[in-house]
Amino acid sequence: MPESALDIDKLISAEIPDKDSNPLLFQAVINYMIHGPCGPENYKFPCMNDGRCSKKFPKNFFSRTSIDDDGFPHYKRRNNARVVNKNGVENDAREVPPVQRLPFHLPNEKNIIFSDNASISDVKTRAESRLSIFESWKHANKKYPEGRHLTYAEYPTEFVYKDQTHEWKPRKVGFSIGRINHFSANNGEDSYLRTLLTFQRGCTSSEDLRTINGVFFPTFKDACYSLELLDDDNEYIDAIKEASSWGSATYLRSLFALLLFANSMHRPEKVWEECWKFLSDDVHYRDRKRIGRQDALLTEESIKNITLAQIDKVLQSNGKCLSDYPSMSLITSESLLDMQNRLVVHELMYDRFSLGEEHERLFNSLTDEQRVVYDKIISAVTAGKIFIWNTLLASVRLKAEIVLNVASSRIASLLLPGGRTTYSRFRIPIQINEDSTCNIKPNSTIAELLSKTKLIIWDEAPMVHRFCFEALDRTLRVVLRFSNTSCVDMPFGGKIVVLGGDFRQILPVIPHGSRKKIVNATCRNRIAT
Repeated sequence: MPESALDIDKLISAEIPDKDSNPLLFQAVINYMIHGPCGPENYKFPCMNDGRCSKKFPKNFFSRTSIDDDGFPHYKRRNNARVVNKNGVENDAREVPPVQRLPFHLPNEKNIIFSDNASISDVKTRAESRLSIFESWKHANKKYPEGRHLTYAEYPTEFVYKDQTHEWKPRKVGFSIGRINHFSANNGEDSYLRTLLTFQRGCTSSEDLRTINGVFFPTFKDACYSLELLDDDNEYIDAIKEASSWGSATYLRSLFALLLFANSMHRPEKVWEECWKFLSDDVHYRDRKRIGRQDALLTEESIKNITLAQIDKVLQSNGKCLSDYPSMSLITSESLLDMQNRLVVHELMYDRFSLGEEHERLFNSLTDEQRVVYDKIISAVTAGKIFIWNTLLASVRLKAEIVLNVASSRIASLLLPGGRTTYSRFRIPIQINEDSTCNIKPNSTIAELLSKTKLIIWDEAPMVHRFCFEALDRTLRVVLRFSNTSCVDMPFGGKIVVLGGDFRQILPVIPHGSRKKIVNATCRNRIAT
């Protein structure tokens, strides 16, 4: 028995507690941690599928915690004869309660699934006629006053959501535990809305969610501040001021960029206003050295812009920019942004002279078989199509055109000139399914970069699940339709994507997956040869 498994038993219990020695915990287990009853006692329970519990309950008894070959624990659950009575049925510690996932969305940002050939009017009609689970909750608060004392997460304890009618109904038997979908602080207003949903009760509209003690707030963030749910960021202001006594301005700018990147600050604009003079301490010196004049003076606005440009440069090296932080972008000027997408500029910053030399050297080293492939692809390039690996990469970039080099693994991406991982470049979600899309919005800087891209080279393609390719395909069709309406009917929005890799190497990892499931998860069956 691994030592770690024995340690788990000291911290985690999957058993029914003793009613006499710990009555509060015993009651909590009855109310919130017992599944069912399902099975022969209740074949109509939501978890039942073909006469069996889809959650695989009841679980087996174990005398101690063990860890299986896949690394999953089976917690200690002894048969101590303790049972609880729930809805007239005796249950033991092998049952857990059902969980209701609770999605939510910002106003006018409801997810709608539609086919590419659907008309705008049909999509709009469907969106207006079908309420989301979140919208149905607000509608139910209007219809059922008895549920207004509940938060969104508490609603499943007394109400049940009907998929057929897309509405909440008072629960007649049983209960569920509500789990609001998680959003990281990187998502801005989404994360603040989620925070409010754990406190606000009986809301019938988005305006209700932002109304605190009769006062309406314009943003969910402001509403959170009024409830004192967010910190005031004074610790970050003090840290930057303290660091200014021993750290350079360059270091302080990197520190501020790191805080932005990690979304540590709730109000970065406040920290900026308090600390910008420390962050810009070397701006005058650098500017005078650059122009060779010791009497040169800069306006306060210029100093701020130069400092913000330096911070933006640090963010760019980590795949972010100031425009990703709305409160910060409001205090920048057009001179900072240069009216141009820095992502596009970065992808065009190649030495065309050295690329010409590299292209000539690589081209002369091609074998006859490689030359045939090269000639075919170059002929496609002249007709508006695309390229391949380093030789083709040099050829295309020599013409000041954009090629995005990505790979499924970090190590492989380091071998590509200007390479990035696919998850980083295309913002593919880590938890992915058949309906997933990339976190790329139309009219964003990354969307503009993709619209200007001539070729996408994707190395080690067989390593990732086919849902990743489908997510990118689905996203490109949407974000590129604003510049080319015909792209919605073309794979990857009309962009040429060259996939490389070896199907004899590592395939997508599917937990407990059979050979058939693993092969089906690869892109092989989805790619035309």
